[in-house]
Amino acid sequence: MGSAPSPDANAPAGLAIRPLTSFASQPWRNGGGTMRMLAQDVDGGWRISLADVERDGPYSRFAGMTRVSLVIEGAGVTLDDGTMRVELRPGRPSEYDGGATWHATLRDGPVVKLNAMAARGRYRARITPLYEAAHVQTGCFALVVTLRASCIVCATDSTDAIVLDAVHVASRIADGPALDIAPSNIKDDGKVSIEASPDAPAPYGALVIIEAVSGGRRGR
Repeated sequence: MGSAPSPDANAPAGLAIRPLTSFASQPWRNGGGTMRMLAQDVDGGWRISLADVERDGPYSRFAGMTRVSLVIEGAGVTLDDGTMRVELRPGRPSEYDGGATWHATLRDGPVVKLNAMAARGRYRARITPLYEAAHVQTGCFALVVTLRASCIVCATDSTDAIVLDAVHVASRIADGPALDIAPSNIKDDGKVSIEASPDAPAPYGALVIIEAVSGGRRGR
């Protein structure tokens, strides 16, 4: 079971919306940066966080976990465990072993990363940058982080749409409704369009999916 979303008066059942600033910043276990925990499985099967990496140094090890990272600010990070190297580049999700002894080298100053970790053999984590419209089926935990622009979130079986403002987080439990997500553009007349603004930086946000693997327990 995952962390329960807080209710939102304008959101459909099973969907919660919070400003990113409402998530408390916490120091890393190894002291090399800070992170905001956005959602987690109460049994430790998965977690989603936003991390500020401020300097070079070792990564915390999470044995038995697969990590997926998306750099959303900064030039990137190089991870090296002495035998393997992983390049974390802006806008490109990367998957790697959470149990390896990684040393991180920043490319050109601090970065901000969206991270998802899932227990191998129980859950699978995916991160998708939102450059265009996306559909999210029910049966999995889903989380949307908006960055420098807003997105429209709508339950597939509903005509009511919610504008998810920039720098906000929307989370949906596994039993929640299927969702349609699209970049939004607030026009001069105040109306909302799903046509992306040419002046808005991409991606508009990022989508994180946590799925139970065959025989595993479903995340909530």
